[in-house]
Amino acid sequence: MYRTCIFCSADLGTNDSLEAFPVSKSIAFDGWKGRLWAICPKCARWNLAPLEERWEAVEAADRLFTDARLRVQSENVGLARLRDGTRLIRIGQALPGEMAAWRYGDQLVKRRRHYLLVTGAAAAAGMAILGGFAWLTATGGFYSLVNVGASLYRQKKQRKVVYRLPAERSPTGREVLLRRWHAAGSVLRPGVVDGIALVVPDAARKDPRTDGWGKPKYVAEPLVLPDVDARAFLNRAMVHLNESGASRRRLEGAVSLLGQAGSAEDFLRRTAAQGRSLGKRRDMPDRALAAEGALALEMALHEEQERRVMAGELSLLESAWREAEEIASIADKLALSAGAELG
Repeated sequence: MYRTCIFCSADLGTNDSLEAFPVSKSIAFDGWKGRLWAICPKCARWNLAPLEERWEAVEAADRLFTDARLRVQSENVGLARLRDGTRLIRIGQALPGEMAAWRYGDQLVKRRRHYLLVTGAAAAAGMAILGGFAWLTATGGFYSLVNVGASLYRQKKQRKVVYRLPAERSPTGREVLLRRWHAAGSVLRPGVVDGIALVVPDAARKDPRTDGWGKPKYVAEPLVLPDVDARAFLNRAMVHLNESGASRRRLEGAVSLLGQAGSAEDFLRRTAAQGRSLGKRRDMPDRALAAEGALALEMALHEEQERRVMAGELSLLESAWREAEEIASIADKLALSAGAELG
């Protein structure tokens, strides 16, 4: 088993996923032809593994690829990422797609722990202040101060800018600042042409209207974000709306919703078709996403983003595979011929 690239002599590195072939973080394999390559992290050339080291590793790689929680595939090449960062490139007929939460679920659980830690520390600080200002308690002054402080803090959070819509894509002709409170009132809809759209309240041009007393009143119109901008805004907004993270039970519920939909994209489109709002609205009390639905939406957006990045690599990988396959075919024929002569 070699450790350096046969083309540039760079260190191939190691992986913790394939016990039978712990070489390189990028491994390509063809189960049908029995090929196995370690891809160099420096020059990206494919290093063909010796015949005697392939079969057990190829079988293990195929199992890991099939069970991978995130993968993309073209007609001839598939790409999967494992939890330790190892990339598996599978050569051959595409497998049926599989939807799962990938590693993002763990981030939501960690976010919840952090949220509980911060809120716990804030509560402890509040108790300390309460002890220091006990004289205010009798008059109710302390509670008034706490309520005012909490209200100001909530207002500041709601005004946080989540996304900036560029002027060239804005109906106002100017940059539009979309804040956290815009996200809470937004409604998912099917896209006009394809994909999804997002209706954001009170965000577009302010047109003067006359009230009952004849005075001009400026009312902001809803802003409709098309697919690309809707996804970009949602990717940032859902982190804020799900700031408290998820318990394991709630995470399981979100994963179940994704599994029922079939894929991340299917879940996004289904949620849009249902006209779900991201927060509670008085005019749509029964359309708000439940907590599990909001988590599932964030996870689906994250997974689709990862899939698009990975899909962009497939054409490059297919080109590299065709070059490596020509060399592998010649090398294996020579090795088998030499073995037959020695026999």
